Amino acid sequence: MQKLSSLKRVKKIIKPFIPSFLFRIRRKIYDYLEDQRFKKVCQTRKVGCSRAIKNFTNLEQTSKIKVLFYNDWGGSWEALEPLALALSKNENFEVIVLAMPTLVQSGNFYDLGATKALQEFSKKIHTPITYTLDANARVQCVVGFDSQMQVTLYPETTQAHYCFTTRPYDSLRPHGWSNADIAECMKLCLIEYGIHNFSSYQKNIVAYESRFLRYCDFIFSPTVFHKYLVEQRQESDSFAKVIATGSPLLENIINTDFSKVSARNLTVCYMPRWNPVDSHSTFSVYSDFLWTLAREGKIVLIWRPHPNMYDYYVKSTKILTQEQWDFFATTPNVFLDSNPSYFDSFKKSDILISDTSSMLTYAFLSGKPTIYTQNLMGEELNNWSAKWVYQGCFIVNNQDSLEKVLNEMQENRDSIILSLQSSYKKIINESFSLCLDARSTQNIIDILVEDIKAYIP
Repeated sequence: MQKLSSLKRVKKIIKPFIPSFLFRIRRKIYDYLEDQRFKKVCQTRKVGCSRAIKNFTNLEQTSKIKVLFYNDWGGSWEALEPLALALSKNENFEVIVLAMPTLVQSGNFYDLGATKALQEFSKKIHTPITYTLDANARVQCVVGFDSQMQVTLYPETTQAHYCFTTRPYDSLRPHGWSNADIAECMKLCLIEYGIHNFSSYQKNIVAYESRFLRYCDFIFSPTVFHKYLVEQRQESDSFAKVIATGSPLLENIINTDFSKVSARNLTVCYMPRWNPVDSHSTFSVYSDFLWTLAREGKIVLIWRPHPNMYDYYVKSTKILTQEQWDFFATTPNVFLDSNPSYFDSFKKSDILISDTSSMLTYAFLSGKPTIYTQNLMGEELNNWSAKWVYQGCFIVNNQDSLEKVLNEMQENRDSIILSLQSSYKKIINESFSLCLDARSTQNIIDILVEDIKAYIP
């Protein structure tokens, strides 16, 4: 009995550690299998027997370069759209724009605005949306899944030379579309949709981890600083060639006219990170305050959910109560913006507010007065971001300082905008020079053309 009692005590002690132990074992097995697959892809490419290389060796002088754009999130499509538009007008290229579902926090697949973004793009290029590939079409807009979120197209069926994506997280993609699956059939290219603004001492930049990027042949970085961050996190066996080309998305924002006719009340677009426990989020600090101003008719509020938080957007009460969700539907001065594109909200707004998010960069580049709601825990911006944020944005760290900026904007709107214009031009030239004069998009096209030349006899 004494022996049995001791055994029970031991079991009671070790029981809490069993799940984490099993998780580590599963992770090690998964990492091992992934490493073996990567070695296999490297070997087949080295000896020239992979489908990706065979696609290139069959090219002739008259062949068109086939480019696939993989879009599984409407919110990031604008990072790819300028390049897709340029290539669709270039007779030397064939273009497939593919809308796909993505995995969200609940473990389910959703159409996260990909089809809606595809519809808008198809109108711009006057091309109908289809559900199958057409071998005779030079430009195609294709939905690659059915109503049950089941995939209907796979990398090998596209016969593309290059695949462009903005999100390296292949665990969020359907089966058959991992980075390895794509790299076995074509060259994988990444254009960043987000702009990393966090302090560079934070080594854990998930989007730059080698396990996500090692299958990429080309990574097109928005700045020299971000090129450095990516390169520092790559391992020696990575395919990745990291090139600072500028960003087609940032280029597009800079070149878009977001001006509007002034109205009596300020229109404020608020774009917080939607996570009250995220140390970089100021969601819980300013939300109620801005809702109160809108309820009192002092401002018009456009509320834009952070696009990563889809489960919250589908009206989960994890982050907002049902009463708060109802507030959006019943308050005249409050609008919930759920469109994949934020361009429309930028055009309607007088002032833009964000915390440490890529949205802060987009807001500033729009030319609109931008408020940075600083983390209350201390410094959080990297050196590159801090340089332009502190020169070009209003900095607030509590409700009083936010209210003061809004009041100043209401009273002296025109003079404030005028004073910001000179610093805006200076910052653009210093920090975003690669994104000027349509340089970013053309840089990427030139790189593809040069790369393809190595395979044409």
